[in-house]
Amino acid sequence: MSRVVNELDSIHFSIKKASQLVKEIGRQVATDRCIMAMLFLIVAGVIAIIIVKIVNPHNKDIRDIPGLAPPVSRRLLR
Repeated sequence: MSRVVNELDSIHFSIKKASQLVKEIGRQVATDRCIMAMLFLIVAGVIAIIIVKIVNPHNKDIRDIPGLAPPVSRRLLR
């Protein structure tokens, strides 16, 4: 009888550990998905701004993105 109780205890312990492991993996997957969603939103926003600037380059409502604007000619100090 004690052997059966010991087996049940070990099975219960194994199930408990497996449950904790599944919860931890679930949290990691959820975090990874959130990070990927944020990166996707950032990239989609940048692409949308670039497309709008290409389609309508003289629209003054949209600020220039540093690095995409043509270089401004500067006078050299004499």
